[in-house]
Amino acid sequence: MPRRFLSVLLLLLSLSGCAFVTPRFEQNVQTEFAREDMRKLSTRTMELYYPARLRPSALRIAARVEDCVERLRLLPRNPKGRERVLVYLTGEDFNNAYVVPDYSSLPQQMVLPSHMSLELFNLLGFGPAELGAVGCHEAVHYVQLQQTDGLWGVLNTFTGGLFQSNSLTESWFLEGLATFYEGRLGTEQGRPHSPVWRGFFEAASQRLGGDFHPGYLNPGHRRMDPFGGNYLMGSHFVAWLAQKYGEEKLWQLVGDQGDSLLPPVGVTLRFRAVYNRTIGTLFDEFSAELARTLQPRARPATQRVLAAQVGYFARLAASPADGATATVDVGRDEVPRLTVRERDGSTRFSRSLTQFLPGRRWLSTHPINMSGLSFTGDGQFLYLVAADVDALGGYLSRVWRVDARTGEVVKTWDGIQGMGGGVSPDGRAYVFVHVSEDTANLVRLDLLTGERTPLTRFEGQVSLGPPAVAADGRIVFSRMTERGWNLALRETDGTVRALTEDGRFNYAPRWLDAGRLVFVREHEGRWQAHVLDLVAGGAPECITDAPHLVMDVAPHGDSEVVFLNREGFDFSLDTAPLESRPSPAAPVAVRASSFPGPVEATPASAPYLGHALDILSDEPYSTLERFFLPELRAPYIYALPDVADPERSIIHGGLALAGQDRLGMHQYSLLVEADTALRDPSVSFTYGTALAAPWTVQLSGARLREVGRRDLQVSLTVSRAFWTTPVSARLLALRRDWFTTSSRPGVRTSLLGPEASVSFTSGESTSYGGTQRGLGLTLSAGVYPLAFDNARPFAEVRGELTAVVPGLPGVKRDNLTLSLVGHALPHAPEGLFQVGGVPLGAFTYQRRQGPEASRSIPLGLQPGVSFVEPLRGYEDFALEARNVLIASARYRYRVIFDYGWTSFFWLGPSFFISQLELEAFGGWARTNLRDNHRAAGGALFLRTNFGQAVSVSLFYQYARRFDDGLGHLHLVGIAL
Repeated sequence: MPRRFLSVLLLLLSLSGCAFVTPRFEQNVQTEFAREDMRKLSTRTMELYYPARLRPSALRIAARVEDCVERLRLLPRNPKGRERVLVYLTGEDFNNAYVVPDYSSLPQQMVLPSHMSLELFNLLGFGPAELGAVGCHEAVHYVQLQQTDGLWGVLNTFTGGLFQSNSLTESWFLEGLATFYEGRLGTEQGRPHSPVWRGFFEAASQRLGGDFHPGYLNPGHRRMDPFGGNYLMGSHFVAWLAQKYGEEKLWQLVGDQGDSLLPPVGVTLRFRAVYNRTIGTLFDEFSAELARTLQPRARPATQRVLAAQVGYFARLAASPADGATATVDVGRDEVPRLTVRERDGSTRFSRSLTQFLPGRRWLSTHPINMSGLSFTGDGQFLYLVAADVDALGGYLSRVWRVDARTGEVVKTWDGIQGMGGGVSPDGRAYVFVHVSEDTANLVRLDLLTGERTPLTRFEGQVSLGPPAVAADGRIVFSRMTERGWNLALRETDGTVRALTEDGRFNYAPRWLDAGRLVFVREHEGRWQAHVLDLVAGGAPECITDAPHLVMDVAPHGDSEVVFLNREGFDFSLDTAPLESRPSPAAPVAVRASSFPGPVEATPASAPYLGHALDILSDEPYSTLERFFLPELRAPYIYALPDVADPERSIIHGGLALAGQDRLGMHQYSLLVEADTALRDPSVSFTYGTALAAPWTVQLSGARLREVGRRDLQVSLTVSRAFWTTPVSARLLALRRDWFTTSSRPGVRTSLLGPEASVSFTSGESTSYGGTQRGLGLTLSAGVYPLAFDNARPFAEVRGELTAVVPGLPGVKRDNLTLSLVGHALPHAPEGLFQVGGVPLGAFTYQRRQGPEASRSIPLGLQPGVSFVEPLRGYEDFALEARNVLIASARYRYRVIFDYGWTSFFWLGPSFFISQLELEAFGGWARTNLRDNHRAAGGALFLRTNFGQAVSVSLFYQYARRFDDGLGHLHLVGIAL
């Protein structure tokens, strides 16, 4: 066989043996599918599974997504017939949408919610009900991934699907392509048409003078928070490629990647074959054009800075009573905080919002999850809506009442389905955006009684933005129209009328007084503050000339407004005069990102005029649909040299099968393996069910044959998560038979018993500093009434308590971790429990002092599971014990690099260096309540990333041991 096929064969063999059972959907989505009346809708290009109650939404979303799929399928270089798009629609609130590539035991699928509840999606050019547009982004992924041809296309057809070549194109191209097209598939929606998206990029470009390095394409580059470099930089880079070289080359590259034998290798050379340039050269050209076309903009003289730095993302409100401002913000060196400033910008208080102990009132505190910040008329209380995690792992929202003097959250209202709005000036009611299916409406929450009253009764696909309430009860809000975001007014009699109709992204209105509004609106391509006079009428008047972006504008007394101003990679808190727009500090610049503008029209860019679904069937879901048709059906055979006799080859063969019904309620995997040396097959089978969702139940059994032994293994596992706390229980049964040899008799060993575990964590972290404060508690236990045949029953109990606190005063990129571990095996046989002796990395070189570890476990104590507790500093030496108590401390400081290259030595995928971590550690272990084992030392970890997907750490560790006759230990290695 030609050598060039060897690596292909090895990859194929690894995948063909990868038959597995794993939850197909998130816990809350799977639970909905288990409890709801599910249906299947089939069209000429799509299979859509959805809860019956969502049928109207499902039809609207399906029509839009199918239209996008059909447009996209015209773009590849050689359009071919492809399988129908497999889509799942959920009514669960999980604020995400994604495509899973075809990989071994899992089919390619798209998962869409019926709505979004985070205001973030409004800022990005979507809306809570614009799931058809979101689905178009996912459709790009789906169609791109389907372009798998050549050898891998044949193998996928034969085996049911191993993997898709385009899934190994790097994330910046996958997400950049999808983001580019989400604004070009018939409607002007999504990030390419969002002034927030453009403002973030333009501000970053000006800060660097357009001189980006390829590391900015990596999702791990923290200057690109909160959107990620793969999205923000990737979309602008792809748009530049489309404008400069044409869209057809994008799809030519997709085709070449789909035909490749080794998809993760040589991606940059495939770019060279298409563009006559490598990725690195193309990116250098992109950066050079950014620098050449950049026309710097500065604040006008009348724009005043109140606070120079309020994080990389923030939300803002201002008090009408005293001019105080409130921000919920987060920085790369700062945890999420609520800060209230006086009118002059001085800090009234700044406090973390994180709660740590079990039973905490909320989990999430990131400002991305906050909306609807507003003060009562007297300035005593601040109200907002915070999106949080519910018991199933989905989103729920609650209204907070915050004391504006202290920052204490004095009361919350749960069960809010939607996003924030505004409190009435008298503090008696809060009006929020209620989202159900794909329809948004305004709802009034009575803050005294908790009663909720609908204020609008829109039907169908309707997206709204947070409202503002006037003293007389009128409510102004943003509404998505055919022309984009526009303002609307609900009068006191309930009638609604439009205030703007131009679609210039009119958003986030606030009342200046009874007759005037201030809001953000596009002006010369950027979001600027505008004033609209409801009495005098006329066009909105622009009152700011911020360099890149204005967000969350609010009245700041009678003569000025306050707002978030984007500068570089962060926001500042600025004010500007209310009455007149200042003269520009420089000529109006073509924005730095303007060159990825409209490219030559293609069929995919034709206006969306509606789409008629050709429904082939719409029927109740059939239980066990496709269950008996394996998703993976992969036979394999190969030969390897015999270790005992290199002149002799051993032939290995097997069959991997895996299948499931379309809703993932029933899953199974079967793996049969045999070889010519043993002539005795190994068989493993696993069945999993989600019928009891949110609980997942999995039953596994195996008969494994290896040289010198045979294993029988059975386990029954149930698991779920409560909020973010995983809980699991398992019944384990093991039997191992060691065959008789010339030097020893046969040995049989068994183990049977139940096990359970629970793990609680809480904390707050920063992008650069990692966890700054945190608490962790892990408990696990097992009881084994049948153990090792001739031994008495024993138990295992383990507990771990971890606390993380900030490091040195004034140093923000460090932390101190303290942990206490107790691990005991009451009545366990001698020699079963091991402390230490666990390698630090996957590949390690060591240099040590002291005696060699002489511990060996009797065959009768090796049933197929081990009882081990790692001990830092003792990676090379294993101790025997019945119990151990370990106290340890670790100080870590991070040196941030965030630098990357487009390829690793020309042929490899991209390479990114994230950070260097310097550690100092110390530990004390006491075994059997009498013996001490102490160690201290330091370590260096260089954190890197290959292909924007695989994390690799290079490390050096030194440890000095003070007991057991051990001395110095040097470790150098790689950790994955």
